Parts: sequence; C-alpha cells; structure tokens
Amino acid sequence: MKIVAVCGFGVGSSVIAKMNIESILSDENRDADAEVETVDLGSVTSAPADIYVTTHELFDQFPDDIRDKTIVLDNFIDKDDIKANLDKKMNDLGK
Repeated sequence: MKIVAVCGFGVGSSVIAKMNIESILSDENRDADAEVETVDLGSVTSAPADIYVTTHELFDQFPDDIRDKTIVLDNFIDKDDIKANLDKKMNDLGK
C-alpha cells in the first residue's frame, strides 16, 4: 500500500504528515507493507498511490480522479485526527 502526503512544496508540512502517518502505521503493526512518500501539489498526478493525504486548502486543486482516494485534514500535526481518518480510509479500501 502506498500513501502520499501532499503539501504546497512537498518538503514542509507533508514531511510532518509522513512522520505521523508512519508512526500511526507502526503503532498499528501496519507498517510492513506500507510506503509513505511526500510530494508537492504540482507533482500529485505523477505519484500513484492508494491513499493521498492533504489539507482543505489544497484539496480544491486536486484532480478529480484521485479525490475519492484522498483524506482531507485540518492539519498534519493532530495524530488523533490523522489516525481516525487513515483507519477509516484503510478499512474502506480493505487494507
């Protein structure tokens, strides 16, 4: 399973999201078959993934074909919110 965290430049807040996602997956023993990457908004179409993670500010600019695979967060720091959304999306996908 591949998860991509998306922010404006792919090196700031998405790295924080990546670290939090990896921590959550590790805590849930789901990290063995998961890969988490970061990209900037302009590169999102060239980064195929099972799940995308972004903020409300950027989601409006997401391509239509990946919107249903996207988790939209208020911020990348709230691990409880990330966990709740990530668990739901992974369960929806049967992962």
